[in-house]
Amino acid sequence: MRMIIRTSRPSSQNRTGRDRRTTEAGRMVTMVPLAALAALICVGIGVDFAGQAMAEQELRDQVMACTRSSADWAAVTVIPAFESVASAYQCLSESGITGTAEYVGDSLTVTSSGVYQTKLLSIVGVWELPTHAKATVGVTSGR
Repeated sequence: MRMIIRTSRPSSQNRTGRDRRTTEAGRMVTMVPLAALAALICVGIGVDFAGQAMAEQELRDQVMACTRSSADWAAVTVIPAFESVASAYQCLSESGITGTAEYVGDSLTVTSSGVYQTKLLSIVGVWELPTHAKATVGVTSGR
């Protein structure tokens, strides 16, 4: 009778004698949820920053529209500084925006800021992102 003596481990076992395939499967069980969470965070960043950019563009458009209409109104009035600032505040309040308006020299500047409520980043604790807008228009008096 011949006896075979093995001097090395089978290739599927690691040093502790456990099967390598089961320990690799255990690693996958922990890596898949971590990879899914990382993917969700990356998608959330993309979605919410794109939403913030759109919200900021809408705010910029509304502020610019208020600035232009107020400057046009000021061009035909006797007191352009007072009329343009008052018109800008009225336009901002009608649009549902809070902001400031100032008349310096021959230009009207309207600024506003707001917040964008996040959709996916709220999962990781980021509830809102800031938005800002500023528009300046030169005012020439028509009188």
